Amino acid sequence: MSDRDEELRGLDVVLRELRHARHGLYGPLVRERFLGGLPAGVTPTGYRVLRLVEASTPPPPTVSDIAALLLSDRARAVRVVDRLAAAGLVTRVRDTVDRRIRRVALTDTGRRHVALAAARRTRLLGEAVADWPDEDLARLTDCLERLNASVARHLPVPGDR
Repeated sequence: MSDRDEELRGLDVVLRELRHARHGLYGPLVRERFLGGLPAGVTPTGYRVLRLVEASTPPPPTVSDIAALLLSDRARAVRVVDRLAAAGLVTRVRDTVDRRIRRVALTDTGRRHVALAAARRTRLLGEAVADWPDEDLARLTDCLERLNASVARHLPVPGDR
């Protein structure tokens, strides 16, 4: 096995730990602190939907758009959007051009919660790397941006090309 293969295996382990470990960015302890300020019942997937809706360029996305971005089926996306709508975080609005199309938009309450959650996430990341030199943080950010771009280029989602 080559040194590069060993490094790639190490990268895979680190990424899995980052995502799934107890203290990872998506682990239960961080998730509890991070989602704690959101209304009851908002799951990590619900938060992703809120962020997707917030980041979308006009017009707002449809439920089918959201399902595609989540790499999920439409039925699951409908359930998540229904829960967010019941919590008053999103609303369904008619498309201005084709009235048959319903789009998902953030409510003012949803926008406030997304902003608070984003600030909380930034604060948690800041705590995690508080003792890192600025150069290390910049280097990590650059490397992760390159990794995201490489993955998108070499492992595209079907339909994205």
